[in-house]
Amino acid sequence: MLVLEQRLSARHLGRGVVLKARLLHGVQARGWRMKFALLKAEVEIEADPTTYRELARRLNAANVHVRPARRALLAPKSVGSPSAVNKPVLNQPALLASSSQMKPYYCTDGGEMKVTTPPCHSPGAILPDLPQAAEDPDQHCGLSKDASAADTQQWLSRNRFAQHAVTFTNFCGADLLRLSRDDIIQICGLADGIRLFNALHAKRIAPRLTLYVCAHAGGVYSALYLHACRAAELAHKLRALLPEPAKECETVLVCGPHGSRVRLSDELVRHLPDH
Repeated sequence: MLVLEQRLSARHLGRGVVLKARLLHGVQARGWRMKFALLKAEVEIEADPTTYRELARRLNAANVHVRPARRALLAPKSVGSPSAVNKPVLNQPALLASSSQMKPYYCTDGGEMKVTTPPCHSPGAILPDLPQAAEDPDQHCGLSKDASAADTQQWLSRNRFAQHAVTFTNFCGADLLRLSRDDIIQICGLADGIRLFNALHAKRIAPRLTLYVCAHAGGVYSALYLHACRAAELAHKLRALLPEPAKECETVLVCGPHGSRVRLSDELVRHLPDH
């Protein structure tokens, strides 16, 4: 029987979750057939307490051993050896990084070994749906040539290029825009280089629905551009046009046929006529 050890790691700085898994697979050959089985699964999690408890609960339900990540602590400097310097281990910054390694653990040619296979669960049943902030398409416009070095750093972080912010510390908007596609790929690598070049020269995303609303009796209309076509998006933009006391209104009604009042919903917004 051949036992393979597989190590997986995944990091998502946006959510503050780091996973390190150790899996032991058993491979048993019977003639030309091979039987695979999961012998053991261990997961090390680094996350905030609430997320860790939720992940640990679901992984334990799937017969996976879970333990908190061991963080490197700085030992106090010894008085007798002033030359000793504490060097903390810093993780390489990355928005989302993953790795996978598999190697033979041990192999037995003796008698048949009984393998117990724990129940397999889908990733969706184990990992909770962590909330993500809704993206505003208007924020993903290209960098301005008049942007200062500080504005450029903020733009890089806002567009998920924080791992390259140190490289472009002294770059202003004009400096970045002067770089060619090949220059950016050479600095940031293939994947991030292409993504950064496209973000620098991005075109504004056209809205899926455009509405013109008159919030006051003066006859002046305001344009509302909807990208998600959802009731919450329309209600949020409508509240921005209303005076302060009216912003506390939670229910939005639309005038339907024969003056009927229709409650605003996602389906209704999707079927509103454009312009």
